[in-house]
Amino acid sequence: MSGRRTRTICAVSLMAVLAPAAVGCSDDGGAPSSQVSRASAAIASAKASAQAELGKIKGGSQAKREVRAGRVTRDGAGRAVAPLTVTNGGKHAANYAIEVNFRNGSGDLVDAVVLHLSKVPPHRPTRATARSHRKLTGRTTAQVGTAVRY
Repeated sequence: MSGRRTRTICAVSLMAVLAPAAVGCSDDGGAPSSQVSRASAAIASAKASAQAELGKIKGGSQAKREVRAGRVTRDGAGRAVAPLTVTNGGKHAANYAIEVNFRNGSGDLVDAVVLHLSKVPPHRPTRATARSHRKLTGRTTAQVGTAVRY
């Protein structure tokens, strides 16, 4: 996919930095449950950051039904990779901002990315790729959280 069509916004890269740090260290040698709690807070913060990034778009319309996420695979670095298919339901070429949530086998949010696509033609399936910010292990699925056509 060309860089013209997609570019991943690092709006939620905060999670990629904070989550491993929250799990990997503590000031007082805290219990694993407190470390997990901090990681959960970092993931919630990442989700909020993604929503804030999408909230900056003015004049857009909801387009979640126009985006499909496929089966997650892994790249050479162990990051989750999900194929997306976007079918513009409008009359003219449009830009898209798409939040993709990666979830583990238990359904817990483990990463989120915001993808931007430019000039998606109407009624023609367009492919894109969402890639997690960090290495994810175990069963992982990708879900479209929010999609905005503008």
